[in-house]
Amino acid sequence: MSFLDAFRIRRTRGNRVASMDREATPDDLDALRSFARTRQGVEFYVEPETMVTDTTAVAVATDGEWTRRRVGSPKVIQRVARELGLPVYDVQIVGYPERMREYNAKMKAEGRADRRLQSGGPPPVRTSRPPARTPRPRQAPPKEGE
Repeated sequence: MSFLDAFRIRRTRGNRVASMDREATPDDLDALRSFARTRQGVEFYVEPETMVTDTTAVAVATDGEWTRRRVGSPKVIQRVARELGLPVYDVQIVGYPERMREYNAKMKAEGRADRRLQSGGPPPVRTSRPPARTPRPRQAPPKEGE
């Protein structure tokens, strides 16, 4: 048993897969197909499996509207994209499209939080820039005689 298995963070199920998450279902793929068929200019962005989330795909329309669903593996969304004649990208290589950020900003300005990246999705993908760090306060040196 590995260290991660001991804490039920991951377990073996065929290939290594997240244990805190559910598997992709046909309904997830149907939701992506439906989104793609009812919007203009949809592109798929594959997000990698994380410790707690299976591989996901984000479908982004021309206006920036988006939806995220579990897909199980990159091969599955590639097959769906080929079936629909749509492009598919690896988000770790190309990042999220600017129109998605603009759409999120517009939703936030309207007071809607239902399409923000932080709600309901996997954690953000690492970028080349590390997060800002807060320096520790310096401790005064001990006074003589203490």
